[in-house]
Amino acid sequence: MKILSYNIYGVKDTIKPIPTWQERQKNIEQILNNELRDSEIKVCCFQEVNQNNIELLKDILKKNNFQILNKFAMKTQSYPQYNIIAIRNNQNIILENTYCLPHGKDLEYKVLSKQRIDYQMSDYRTTVFVYFKYKSKKYLIGNIHTDYISTKGKEKGVEKSLNYMDTIEADYKIVLGDMNMISHMSEVYNILKQNPNYITLSRSKNFNESDNSWHGYGTKEQVNVDFAFVEKSKINIYDYKIIKQDRVMQEGSDHRPIIVSVN
Repeated sequence: MKILSYNIYGVKDTIKPIPTWQERQKNIEQILNNELRDSEIKVCCFQEVNQNNIELLKDILKKNNFQILNKFAMKTQSYPQYNIIAIRNNQNIILENTYCLPHGKDLEYKVLSKQRIDYQMSDYRTTVFVYFKYKSKKYLIGNIHTDYISTKGKEKGVEKSLNYMDTIEADYKIVLGDMNMISHMSEVYNILKQNPNYITLSRSKNFNESDNSWHGYGTKEQVNVDFAFVEKSKINIYDYKIIKQDRVMQEGSDHRPIIVSVN
């Protein structure tokens, strides 16, 4: 089974060298239609979904036989955003639950009018979880988008998500998405120090130093901010892959999609 995660970059008005909105939407459609031909992809996680791009995403997923699960709006500096989870329509997938976990001090997700932004974060950030059974195994998949300003907000959001995962009985527990932190830097070190039973999944078996999940339309550095946390005891059953286009202007977003395989 495979899980795709993709920050589809919800900013509409940009300047060169970033492609126009229309070009990026066309690229996203082409990339997703190509990748979702792989029937092993059962779950999709998207970040930066907003009123500008949600209709395109709905259309792509419907055409590829996916259903979007419950949506939880998040207050941001511009349009409300969503972390969207979609699962493939498959009689072998038995959906048990979806749950939205806020990254701030709220104990439970609050509607837009009651959301408060904590830890000097830029936005109201969340992790959306799906819990399901597939081929007699139980899966807990979290779709995360951490804050891009507050270090404390990033760490607290991931730690809170991992603590929630510890309370759920499942054969496979994964949280993946746009972490807004580099997989080998201090924030991740601090998170793993607090949660020693987890480990990052951020490199393929054929990893190249030039691989980066965030390319920024021209960044040459190795910036890998789209990755997963998985249980350390099961790291060997997972694979990780960055989906890279031939030319950067063919990318649909400043992020690249990643695919996590469960073997």
